[in-house]
Amino acid sequence: MTNHGNLGFVADPFLHVEGRTVHLFFEVFSPHRDPTAAIGHAVSDDEGKSWTHTGLALEADHHLSFPYVFTAADEIYMVPDIANSDDYRAPARLYRTTSFPLKWEPVADIITGPDKYQDTIVFQWGSRWWAITGTGSNDELSVYYSKTLTAPDWTPHPENPVVTDRPSAGRPAGRPLMREDSIVAFFQDCTAEYGDKLRAYEITSLDTLTYEDRPMYDGALLEGSSGLGWNSGRMHHLDIQSVNGKIHCAYDGDVGVGRNQISGSMWAIGVGTTDSTGNGQ
Repeated sequence: MTNHGNLGFVADPFLHVEGRTVHLFFEVFSPHRDPTAAIGHAVSDDEGKSWTHTGLALEADHHLSFPYVFTAADEIYMVPDIANSDDYRAPARLYRTTSFPLKWEPVADIITGPDKYQDTIVFQWGSRWWAITGTGSNDELSVYYSKTLTAPDWTPHPENPVVTDRPSAGRPAGRPLMREDSIVAFFQDCTAEYGDKLRAYEITSLDTLTYEDRPMYDGALLEGSSGLGWNSGRMHHLDIQSVNGKIHCAYDGDVGVGRNQISGSMWAIGVGTTDSTGNGQ
């Protein structure tokens, strides 16, 4: 189905919406292939009611996941996670599509340094581009910024790492939402284990000197449903796109009962669409 060998799981979904057409990019993990993960693509021409898998959008000679897709100045970009457990260092690399959705070219390594930068989210805030990234420990966040999206080696925030010793919210978990005076960011809760839950935080201050955030809720925004089911164990990713009065969501989950006994992680993807009145599908 995925053209990437014996499929292990799919995870980390990101959406790109054009009218009634919804594109879905996601990690395709195949344990018996080297490298083990690439970026897959599926498309829906009826606002998410039915889907067609079109192939692999991006392959490389290293692990790929978390295909953060976004638009800037009428160009479509992607910042995938190119790190894995064997990497001591891995940059955050910006790609641009040359023939959407299945052809991409590298543009710049926007973050380089001593860490392996994981699940990097990129967004424009004020007069600058910003990146929030995990640094490989699942309990630490760093921030980088640039006046130009496509410039290499963005400037590190002077307070880096801006978050330390916070496994409950120390690794990005999806696309941030822009408010008038703040940013809503989603982070993984890895307190019990990797990707156990997802929490929502409000970034209340972000500039070249300060970073401040706070939890929006006492509990998790997403977590396993318990019992049986595709998302009964863990949930660690969320993407929300609001386009033309429709709200499109993509999320992932892992089984609970029997996960370790069967084959380890078994992440799967869910998608949904609703309108402003709450009528969904």
